[in-house]
Amino acid sequence: MTALELIRALNGGTRHPVYFLYGEEDFFSRELLRLLTEKLITPENRDFNFESFEGKTSHPNDWIEAAKTFSFLGGDKLIVVRNAEEASFTDTDIQTLIDYTKNPAPDACLVLTARKADRKRKLYKHLTGLPGAGDCAPPKEGELVMWIKNRAKGLGYTLETDAAQTLLARIGPKPGILAQELDKVITFAGGNKTLSQAAVAEVVGAIKLESVFELTDALKEKNADRALRLLRNQLAHGEEPVKVLGTIAWQFRLIWEVKHHQQKRVPRQQIAKVMGQKPFLIDQALRFTGNFTERQLRNGFQSLSEADVELKSTGKAPEGILESLILKLCAKAE
Repeated sequence: MTALELIRALNGGTRHPVYFLYGEEDFFSRELLRLLTEKLITPENRDFNFESFEGKTSHPNDWIEAAKTFSFLGGDKLIVVRNAEEASFTDTDIQTLIDYTKNPAPDACLVLTARKADRKRKLYKHLTGLPGAGDCAPPKEGELVMWIKNRAKGLGYTLETDAAQTLLARIGPKPGILAQELDKVITFAGGNKTLSQAAVAEVVGAIKLESVFELTDALKEKNADRALRLLRNQLAHGEEPVKVLGTIAWQFRLIWEVKHHQQKRVPRQQIAKVMGQKPFLIDQALRFTGNFTERQLRNGFQSLSEADVELKSTGKAPEGILESLILKLCAKAE
């Protein structure tokens, strides 16, 4: 089940005692948490009925104890664990958490979120099989048309189909930004409860997010100006800096490994087999191996590593860190 389907079910009155929300598109996990908070938590009971944990700095026993502890004011408790994949699990912890999901506290709702969930591992194989498990993968564009129409309906407006299609065409498949732009269209419409294509065209500019792979292509071509423009567009429209960095690192790792085999005169088809990659990815990398010396690639990975540390452990602006990285990666050979 997707997180979007869980949201629909919750709006229809179906609430699960345990949720596991996993995947990179965290807009829908935030939406589900918002709905659960609205349904379960009030200003009066928040101090007693709501608890939040970070996976890295808490223990599974803390989560379960919070769920099992009765509220002084009555009502259902909401326990949220963010980035659960960063928690340190022993085999005993895993079994304890699995046992809890099989017999959850009747007056509690436990929500675990994770960006990644390796289904080969015992815990995540179990969690992803729960009725309340929701995949937060980026939705298909066709699904977003109906989603944005339903969102407008929930706010008391009718978004015409061609208006929804125009909104999606101008923004791209970014649920968070689509929701923001819909709010702007509603404000513009005033008392008019029908949102037309003309209203969308009037308010929403053509700001569709360009693919992160266009950015990596510009880097591989050493086109610094284009790479910087694409980076700024990515960040301006909600792309996460760490995710952008990860994609860049993956592309450069691919080029370096392909170049290594190329220098050993390994045939193209054999390179794909040795690396376990699809041939078209190898063909793409071969187009750019000549743009980088081995020294440049080595220095590039040093720069990527430094940028990763800066993004995760300093207060520097992510845009500045990534712009500096791009200039280094696009530098000409010495």
